[in-house]
Amino acid sequence: MPETVLAVLDLSLAVKLIATVAVVLMATLIAERAGPTIGAVVVALPVSAGPAYVFLAIEHDDAFIAGSALSSLAINAMVCPLLLIGAALIPRIGLVAGLAVALVPWAAGAYAILVFGVSLSVALALNALSFAVSLALVRPLLRQAQVRVGRRGVMDLVLRVGAIVLVVATVIVSGRLLGPAVAGLAAVLPIVWLSTAFVIHARLGPHACAAILANGLMPMVGFVFALAALATMAVPYGRVHALLVALGLCVAWNLALTFMRGGFSRRTVAGRV
Repeated sequence: MPETVLAVLDLSLAVKLIATVAVVLMATLIAERAGPTIGAVVVALPVSAGPAYVFLAIEHDDAFIAGSALSSLAINAMVCPLLLIGAALIPRIGLVAGLAVALVPWAAGAYAILVFGVSLSVALALNALSFAVSLALVRPLLRQAQVRVGRRGVMDLVLRVGAIVLVVATVIVSGRLLGPAVAGLAAVLPIVWLSTAFVIHARLGPHACAAILANGLMPMVGFVFALAALATMAVPYGRVHALLVALGLCVAWNLALTFMRGGFSRRTVAGRV
């Protein structure tokens, strides 16, 4: 086996993936058992991008993390049309076709950003425009925002954990082989959104699936703040401090959403990151 492959597929990668599974399982159990406020905050945390960036920070320097975060920030703007189009089309043309159409602008935008690159100001402007337009257009789709669900099944948990582990593995390998820009792209791959859509569609139908996607836009705004902080703070203040601030911003944003919405029922699904 070539030395490059051996360097990528080492024991540390397996350890990191096992640690990621433990984090995801813990977050899921807390979300189900700890009550509405804490549960909503835990569910909305970046449980895929968070561990991915922690492991990138262990393996790479401050400049690498800043570059990856800038790439993630710009590409994160593409999640808005994905969620909006998916929410609009899935009840009309089905899950697979709706997601396929929704992925086209995401993939095209991500490719353009990766090829041409963007500055911090351009990345922030892309997010501001994308979220402003999408939040305005998504209002009619929020009528089904409150979706009652039962207890999760084993397959739901397996699919979610598997999707997140796949994201983390892709980020780690991309960082080792392809550099910060590609690692940043991998960190915001919408695999978790896609797996969530499949689970909800199978259990509750197309309208519930659309409601989940539509509700995802507001929690994703907090992720914009977190990535912007990581991109700007990693070099001057160090990647550890930057990661802590980014996590704090995600928690603060979702606490604010919880407060403004008056809390969540234990049997209500809100937007999930």
